[in-house]
Amino acid sequence: MGFRTGVVAIGRNEGERLRRCLASVGVPDLPVVYVDSASTDGSSELAAALGAQVVDLDMAVPFTAARARNAGMAALLSAHPGLEYVQFVDGDCEFEPGWIGTAVACLD
Repeated sequence: MGFRTGVVAIGRNEGERLRRCLASVGVPDLPVVYVDSASTDGSSELAAALGAQVVDLDMAVPFTAARARNAGMAALLSAHPGLEYVQFVDGDCEFEPGWIGTAVACLD
């Protein structure tokens, strides 16, 4: 199925917050990239198990939220070049039910 929207989530040591974040996307099979900033709690593995594409940032370069978002956007568009919209979210946040569909309808 060709999606028009994808999600980039970023985080570090988010644990169960990340599980709730990714579950709240609420659109099965929507492209999701999780960018991890050197978590030690298994956040990368959790995100992968939940179906997200994972980007682990190189620890040799300082972490910033902007760097993580840019890396996620690059990975998402590389894998899904036809996307029209990207929703960014921090790994400790959750979407309201139906948010993605509402946002796309508004942007359209």
